[in-house]
Amino acid sequence: MVLDPVVADFLVGAYLICSLNVNKDDRYITPMLPVLALLLAQGLVLFPDRLRVFRWGAVGLAGVLMVMNLLPLDAAEKVPSGHNQHHARLSGNWHHADVVDEVIRAVPFLQTTIGVLPSTAELNQHNLNYYGTLRNFQVYGRQVGTKLKQVEQDLRSLSWFVTKSGEQGAIRQQEAQTALGGAIAQSQDFQLQKTWDLPDNTTLNLYRRQIPLVQVQPGTGKTTRIQLEQVRVPNQSAPGLPIPVTYRWSGSWEQLRSGLVLLTWEQENRSNLKPPSRWLHDHAIGLGALQFDSADANAQFQVIERTGMLPPEDAQGSYTLKATYLHRKTGESYNIAVPKVVVRVANVPPAIAESASLTEVDWVTQLRSLSTNMPQGLTALSPIFEQIGRINQFDPVQDYVSQAIQTLEYRLKQEPLNLEFSYALALANVLKRQVGSAIAAFEYVTQLDARNPNAYAYLAFVNLYDFRPKAAQSALTTALSLAPDLPELHALNGVAALMQGDVGKAWQELQVFREEG
Repeated sequence: MVLDPVVADFLVGAYLICSLNVNKDDRYITPMLPVLALLLAQGLVLFPDRLRVFRWGAVGLAGVLMVMNLLPLDAAEKVPSGHNQHHARLSGNWHHADVVDEVIRAVPFLQTTIGVLPSTAELNQHNLNYYGTLRNFQVYGRQVGTKLKQVEQDLRSLSWFVTKSGEQGAIRQQEAQTALGGAIAQSQDFQLQKTWDLPDNTTLNLYRRQIPLVQVQPGTGKTTRIQLEQVRVPNQSAPGLPIPVTYRWSGSWEQLRSGLVLLTWEQENRSNLKPPSRWLHDHAIGLGALQFDSADANAQFQVIERTGMLPPEDAQGSYTLKATYLHRKTGESYNIAVPKVVVRVANVPPAIAESASLTEVDWVTQLRSLSTNMPQGLTALSPIFEQIGRINQFDPVQDYVSQAIQTLEYRLKQEPLNLEFSYALALANVLKRQVGSAIAAFEYVTQLDARNPNAYAYLAFVNLYDFRPKAAQSALTTALSLAPDLPELHALNGVAALMQGDVGKAWQELQVFREEG
């Protein structure tokens, strides 16, 4: 038997590449197992007829082991196996479907993310997520309470949590999980929605935020266009700190569920000698949580949002609101009449400032705020993506990224020289894995930020990601002329050279990277 070089390359290469991930590498090598099984089967076929007993013996043994692993047989538990072996067992009702049904019954028009604290074999975020996908992907389960520094953010960002008494399972940080579980149980913001008895004689608890972040109610009007009926803000707000705000929208379900709102808070009575002071609060109506197939398109509803916005650190004075509606699918836009509302920003007592810091800003605003650090280069990327990873837990479908792309594209048409919008749009396209759009966005960034080598480094990186080493090297040539001592530029230049077959230059750039890094 001669092993085909292509098969050998696939098996060895797949194992080596997949094993580079030190976490769950046995799971990642799964795609190579069918090819390995075919190879072994071919070897059995090559046995001579006088040894066919081994052939059928192997088939029989494989069949027995398969049955013992797939079916809940008592005998299977007695078979010695490795520490990763898991036998099928009969299980009682762990109430996954009941939890999902209870959430949908309570908030039928919303897509919901449940924060899951326990992580046992029977009750964890994956199991709850599975039952949520069976209900038209309306409910998602995500693990929370994994880091102590994230406990407050977890508590602010979600409206539903699942906890369990007794054994908690595989928890990364027991202290964080205990802190979040205690905060949920003791917080006045949450109430116990329902409990269930579990087969292991413990209790499953479903908690719900008493005042939801997004609320949908039947409407009474007959208008097809969106109306902003009410805006509520605090009497005093501090510059640079989140401002809690409540919006109440009304209109047809089709306009609500497909609606983006571009909200601009502009300073009143500003001096003509200074640029206008403002902040944006662009987002989807319902913060992207409206369940698209839950209601008749022409039915009238009210949507109440309770979220936070972020004024700049130099904000001072009184600010009023301007609103524009943008349809996500058709691109239709129109101005929205705004009720009289004024936000007064000034230095406030420490107690008020501390209270404001407990407000969670909407995720589109967080994305835009994070992108303002991108011109700094590599040092800014780690905290940016750490926070992005956390937001992605709260929004499992990453709809906030789609919201950001559409609103930023609209804003850039109005203000084509706005560098902050350009960086934010580029980052959003990267997060959405829209490579062509990301390349175009970073090319535009390099036009606006032409003296910043980091802008060209970003452009080079996305070109390398798209296997365009020549385009990447062109960007890197400009970047190196601006900052020849920047180590990451030499690393990227080495990768570009290697992808073009220039091993010598790649090795040379590697040495420069080691010396300067």
